[in-house]
Amino acid sequence: MKSKKKYAEKFVGITPKDYEELEDRHKKVLDIFSCYKFERILDVGCGDGNFSVLLKEACKAKEVYGIEISEKGAEMARKNGVKCYQLDVDEEDFPFEDNYFDAVTALELIEHLFDPDHFLDEVYRVLKPKGIFVLSTPNLASIHNRIALLFGYQPFPMGVSARMNIGRVYEPNSDHAQSLDHVRVLTLRSLRELLKIHKFEILGMKGSCAMLPENMRFKRFVKAVDKIFTVFPSYSYRVIIECKKE
Repeated sequence: MKSKKKYAEKFVGITPKDYEELEDRHKKVLDIFSCYKFERILDVGCGDGNFSVLLKEACKAKEVYGIEISEKGAEMARKNGVKCYQLDVDEEDFPFEDNYFDAVTALELIEHLFDPDHFLDEVYRVLKPKGIFVLSTPNLASIHNRIALLFGYQPFPMGVSARMNIGRVYEPNSDHAQSLDHVRVLTLRSLRELLKIHKFEILGMKGSCAMLPENMRFKRFVKAVDKIFTVFPSYSYRVIIECKKE
């Protein structure tokens, strides 16, 4: 779909120069991967592949594969050393044999899918027994969204219109309008239940901060409060879940 491809292009060309320039969720996922040694990993929704390479380095993997819906992103990922395939995981099967990967990541992806069950079936299929799956996604039940709803505003990760930002307490400019393409925004409870139905055993959960625009008012205060709630994943802006194939 055009909307998903348009969204995918936003993440192409971001080259983190060092660890400190990464988002909070990226740092926490790298911390998870640094605890393992994998042979072969897959990054679904890999963008230009820069973070995929960091994942490879963190777990000392020999091979890193990627899946990306954007043609431009897939090309850039290949140039960065990622064995990348261009396809739509909402509708297509992964082009890999069963039990192929030691670990799979999917960061900020599942909320964009119309058919998350198909996606999770494919992740489970290509993972080796006891393989690790790490995903991150906005949390519909975050304290930010609970307060917004209390006062009649739209939850932050959910757009009302496909063309414009309306209905929320704070509306970002078009460069930060990722939520316009969100299809299924999950609570932590519902995400855990969905993963268990698809036979994943949950190993750990972490809260993660929101990505705040540079020109946001009271940004320092909002960032400090946001960080406090990452201690409680059920209330944090986004969640990171580490699980394994049963």
